[in-house]
Amino acid sequence: PAPATPPGPSAWTALRTLKAAVAAVLLAVAAVGVSPARAEGGGISMYFGQGCFWHVQNELVNQEIKLLGRQGADITALVGYAGGNDVGEKGQVCYHNPRNAPDYGVMGHTEVVNVVVPEDKVGDFSKVLLDYAAKSTFGRHDPQDRGPEYRSALGVPGGIEGQTFKEIQKVSDKRLQFVKGDGNDGDTLLSKMIWVYDTAKFPFYQGEVYHQFHDDMLDRYPESYHQLRIDGLKAGNIKIVDCPDVKVKFQ
Repeated sequence: PAPATPPGPSAWTALRTLKAAVAAVLLAVAAVGVSPARAEGGGISMYFGQGCFWHVQNELVNQEIKLLGRQGADITALVGYAGGNDVGEKGQVCYHNPRNAPDYGVMGHTEVVNVVVPEDKVGDFSKVLLDYAAKSTFGRHDPQDRGPEYRSALGVPGGIEGQTFKEIQKVSDKRLQFVKGDGNDGDTLLSKMIWVYDTAKFPFYQGEVYHQFHDDMLDRYPESYHQLRIDGLKAGNIKIVDCPDVKVKFQ
């Protein structure tokens, strides 16, 4: 038989298009499978990244308590990952691990904390983290953590073109540089830059149970804070994700 004719340029283009479509489907499926805590009436589901997610979660929990009057299982702040262009074959996005499970850093994601905020409180709620980023020489709390996995990030519906971002931009008072994120973006250390992601394109992937309501590297939080992990599990707000995890107290 005659030798097979190698595929032409149009065939390669079609193949690349197909691969991109499959990746988009995987991202969408994964986002549905590990969706964050429920959105309340009029609530905006959004995420923040600013170095290690342990201290960011604590800061946002404090804001939920002080500004929104939430307690216990009503707390919505959960740690996880976002901002990458890839996920695992089963839609997983996992912490660094020795079991070859899909690594968030390898796939271009950064550590973030997702939270649900009433629409009319978005600006006030965001201000504490924005103020810190603007005042800090390093742009974040923990400059020892370096690399794209710790870049500053903001995920909101509609991204940098959306109405939610416009509300946040008002309270930033032009002290920060907001840049549209394309996924797999670089570190922001020693800058005032924050990558802005559209949560429809770059959804939040909840992290492992072990990382929820965890002590920071330098700061130790009260037992009442750690109890929020148990409250969230019992209420079904924290999901068991398909990733290697560390055994923690469940009850």
